[in-house]
Amino acid sequence: MDWQVYLAKAKSNLHTAQSAYAQGDFDSCTSRAYFAVFHAEIAALMKLTAFRQDRRRHDRVQEEFNRQLVRSRKMFPASLQSIHNDLIGRRHIADYTAQHVSVRIAERCLRKATEMVTNIAGVLEAP
Repeated sequence: MDWQVYLAKAKSNLHTAQSAYAQGDFDSCTSRAYFAVFHAEIAALMKLTAFRQDRRRHDRVQEEFNRQLVRSRKMFPASLQSIHNDLIGRRHIADYTAQHVSVRIAERCLRKATEMVTNIAGVLEAP
């Protein structure tokens, strides 16, 4: 699979998160916002680095994105470094606990995912 497939997945997940938010489904919004970020990071790593791994461990994707593309090569702003970690914690609450994500938290997750996907897409799709 190439990087365009993962970027398309990121955009699709972001769209689904937006729709879920509009429908008041804040757990699904949060979960899809996280996967939008995760897939966008994979797309960036695939296009811009030699990083490849058959099984994409979530923590490893974040580590490599931050190490190679934020800190070393400075292709993305440092403000993106914590988004993955913040959203995975929120996703775990949404997907694996009896709690529900609040409207405020879902809105924040959606805003952060939009920032991340927009930044990454801007770099990857630049001529």
